[in-house]
Amino acid sequence: MTTAFTKISAIAVSLAGLISAPLSAFAQPITAPAHKGSQAQALLFNNDNNAVIPAVDWLWVSEKNGLMLQNMPSADKTSLPAAKTLVKGEFELLAFSDPYALTLDRRADRIRPIMIKQIEGKVATNVLPLLPMASFEINWICIQPRPQDGNIYAWFGGEDGYSEQWLLGDAGHFMPKKLRSQAIPVNSTSCAIDGDKLLVSEPEAGVWQFDASPFADNSAKLILAALNNDIAGMQVIDGKLLLSDKKGVLTLDQQVIANYDLGKVQGFNGYLSETSTNKAIQFALYDDKTDQYLFSQAVLPIDRSQSNNELIEIPAWVESAPSDRPGDTMDDPAIWVHPTEPEQSLVLGTNKRWGLLSFNMRGEQVQALPSGRINNVDLRQQVMLGGKKRDITVATLRDNDSLAFYEIDAQGKLSEYPNQATNMVDIYGMCLYQDADTLYVFANEKSGRIAQYRVDWQTNGPSIKLVRDIHTPSQVEGCVVDEAQHALFIGEEDKGIWRFNAKANGGTQGELIIKAEGDLVPDVEGISLYQGANIHGKKQDLLVVSSQGDNSYLLYQAQPPYDQLGKFRIGVNLNGMENGRETSIDGSSETDGLAVTHLSVGTGVWQQGMLVVQDGHNHLPDNNQSFKWLPWRSIIEKLSLN
Repeated sequence: MTTAFTKISAIAVSLAGLISAPLSAFAQPITAPAHKGSQAQALLFNNDNNAVIPAVDWLWVSEKNGLMLQNMPSADKTSLPAAKTLVKGEFELLAFSDPYALTLDRRADRIRPIMIKQIEGKVATNVLPLLPMASFEINWICIQPRPQDGNIYAWFGGEDGYSEQWLLGDAGHFMPKKLRSQAIPVNSTSCAIDGDKLLVSEPEAGVWQFDASPFADNSAKLILAALNNDIAGMQVIDGKLLLSDKKGVLTLDQQVIANYDLGKVQGFNGYLSETSTNKAIQFALYDDKTDQYLFSQAVLPIDRSQSNNELIEIPAWVESAPSDRPGDTMDDPAIWVHPTEPEQSLVLGTNKRWGLLSFNMRGEQVQALPSGRINNVDLRQQVMLGGKKRDITVATLRDNDSLAFYEIDAQGKLSEYPNQATNMVDIYGMCLYQDADTLYVFANEKSGRIAQYRVDWQTNGPSIKLVRDIHTPSQVEGCVVDEAQHALFIGEEDKGIWRFNAKANGGTQGELIIKAEGDLVPDVEGISLYQGANIHGKKQDLLVVSSQGDNSYLLYQAQPPYDQLGKFRIGVNLNGMENGRETSIDGSSETDGLAVTHLSVGTGVWQQGMLVVQDGHNHLPDNNQSFKWLPWRSIIEKLSLN
């Protein structure tokens, strides 16, 4: 049986002031001796398929006996049979999600994973290797299954303000790897998982919420204010936060639903069983004072208004070598396609504190040019300049509000020309536009001003001339030109996507064609154009947009009515490639720039082009920022657009 949890609503109320009237009557509790236990977990297997199970068995851990199985009686019985030892040991703490149980081995002071399966109605175990010793004392464990990518993750935390997120693998392959570290409140006592949210309790403050997605940042917010609380355990059930305190007082959605007046409760676990007429929360508490487990249930009214609309996640295939320095360094990519050997194509990327980088299709760094504080980059191939066709790259250089120019030869080697001064203040983003045989640069500044420069050729290299200005109400950065329509698309970060006439003699009035609302969450960042996408048998050009506010990417028609055709995130790949070596790689988040091409960049799936994005938070393990890319075909297939 599995339960899909939705996001909980924010709560701001002291536990001492919660209403004490019970929601519903409870069945008579059943107790069992615990043998110095600490936590119990319902033994729910995914193949239960949400069936109504009258008596789910429970796992628990014992400091004396190890991992134990407590069979529950059928409806016509009230006594419990003796618990069975599954794995001998000295264990405390427990978390289970099919097929992995995690416990803390007291002798080794390390996490002990145990695989648990149901074979012909019987429980079978396989003891797995210990995880490496943590740098802090572990006081709580949570497991996080993610249906979006089919992987299972785990969180370990302690009282010293440290926690770690680990990738355990998928249900059939145990491949543990540390994903990232996360600072948490000091003296934290328990944890819970709510989809892609980690909840952590702090006795002095209440319950904190962290982003638990594998590509998340490290921000936190207090969702339940409860000063000087005695929270002993918690879980999100049916979209609501269920808490237990040390005395066995249970609160659900701001209401006390039970008070068992116990001695010293440690931990809490429950699950939701459902019939056509009601819901029941089945739960277990451990009382350290009497060394016993208490099992009980509560019946709740049905609420069918909730839904679970998880975004599709498409694995990254390749990750570039990381930045040479920490912090917000990588920004914007561009794709150079090799003229005769597509697999020799390159990804260019800006290190906005240092210069311009290039990477091969395996993610290995090929070249690094110390140009300065390069921000955004774009390129055009086979542009007629100076009497010959050239592959030209242009980038905004924030050191002196200028444009940096480069040429790429047939082997992909970059050569730099002298910078070209602009009359801009705090130059920011840019994109290129080729109109017949003339190349233009659209450069923008934070004020919302967009300057169009014509690129000419002098004896020693390119030069620029301002031809016109256009404006948006506030800050812009990412932009792209659809040359077939002579249309400039540019993102006003807080408002949405504008369309302007790209021609040098065109009008200066723009149109806000896609508002930053609904699925497009500010900041609106990278924008690129995929030409000739085959969408349900019809060729059309697509805008690909970075929705930075929710770590996602959207596809829009590049012509009216600019319909949205898909939305997705870029997720974890257990078999990806990082900096030229095969390994697990994380997804992407808080993306600034992105680029796509419809041209072949290799064989097989790469023949329909690719998408490359900047990753603002590089994990698995924690590292400096990087770029990640994937074949275009995987996007079309995952979104069912082919």
